Amino acid sequence: MRGMRNRVGRAVGLVVAAAAVVSGCGGHSATPRTATPTTAPPPPAADAIADCVLSIAPWLQTYLDGGTDLGDYQEMGLSSAQGGALRELQRQAAALRAQGPLPSGWVATEVRRACTAITAARASATAKPTGWP
Repeated sequence: MRGMRNRVGRAVGLVVAAAAVVSGCGGHSATPRTATPTTAPPPPAADAIADCVLSIAPWLQTYLDGGTDLGDYQEMGLSSAQGGALRELQRQAAALRAQGPLPSGWVATEVRRACTAITAARASATAKPTGWP
């Protein structure tokens, strides 16, 4: 008799466990749930360019104000492309400064130009079809 109780107890336990798994352990809702996206859609190009400018310009200004070791681009919170643009802008600024002061508005113009190119390259890379052929 004792063996029979153990088997019945196990069977009841398995049924309860199976019911919990099937029902999702959260009760039953008469209203079906709809999935919500977990990621936001990509920002428009203008926002991406503005974000890029806000990322690069302060670091370039720090360099122009006498900062020498800005660290790794990842430590600055920049992407690889943004880090490359920053290094190129630093090189260009140094060359221009060797001839005299930077032209007024040079930083804003050149950072925006670099960010426009980065954003266009990113959009082009994501627009390419993948797969065969």
